[in-house]
Amino acid sequence: MHEIINRILEISRRGRSCVVATVVASSGSSPRKIGARMLVCDDAATFGTVGGGSLEKLAIGDASAALKKKMSFLKTYSLKKGDGLQVCGGEVSIYYDVVSPRRHLVIAGGGHIGLSLSLIAKLLGYEVTVVDNRKEYASRSRFPHVDHVVCGRYEVALPKAAIDEATAIVIVTHGHLHDAVALRLALKSKAGYIGMIGSRAKIAHIFSQMRRLGFSPARLKQVHTPIGLDIGAESPEEIAVAIAAELIQEYRQA
Repeated sequence: MHEIINRILEISRRGRSCVVATVVASSGSSPRKIGARMLVCDDAATFGTVGGGSLEKLAIGDASAALKKKMSFLKTYSLKKGDGLQVCGGEVSIYYDVVSPRRHLVIAGGGHIGLSLSLIAKLLGYEVTVVDNRKEYASRSRFPHVDHVVCGRYEVALPKAAIDEATAIVIVTHGHLHDAVALRLALKSKAGYIGMIGSRAKIAHIFSQMRRLGFSPARLKQVHTPIGLDIGAESPEEIAVAIAAELIQEYRQA
């Protein structure tokens, strides 16, 4: 069990998904008893066993289906002669538990939109990091609900945010100069999602700067801007909802 847990943690740190297939009920004669586990990864690699043979082959297929749907479920298999599986004569139930990767949101900017988005993101199960260069905005009193608050110049603070493939970066700072710095650092990172708020004129200006710094048009196309789904949002709270909706859309489509 400890080895399976360590493998799950390793897979999650790489931003990948997996399924833990666990025998939760067993009657009569069956190849493995309650508690037997098998790990099925999104690259089809497996670890452990729930009994081998035809049952395990079917279990791997069902685990892959759970991964595709991102949905956990319970399934019972008959092992009686004539049912097409093993002929042990018993019955076994397997629970397929989908383990999604760590989802990390870095919000560059602790203003009104950043605050509203941080609250929504926590409800959605994100690990949330807020970065701001102003002490009054990057404080535990303002963000008691988030996981990490980093105060400092964006050049210094953002690299401290542990950005990886499972990280989404949302840039909502209090000025285009700070937005440009945050975007430059985000483009250099491995973040799986980058979004930046702004008018079309501001976006064009900052993108022009990024091209001069050597970022390709293809790389800039990966930036979601104007950020958020187009739902006619106006208030900071509505804009935060639009951004959260886009994060959900990107995650589910991926």
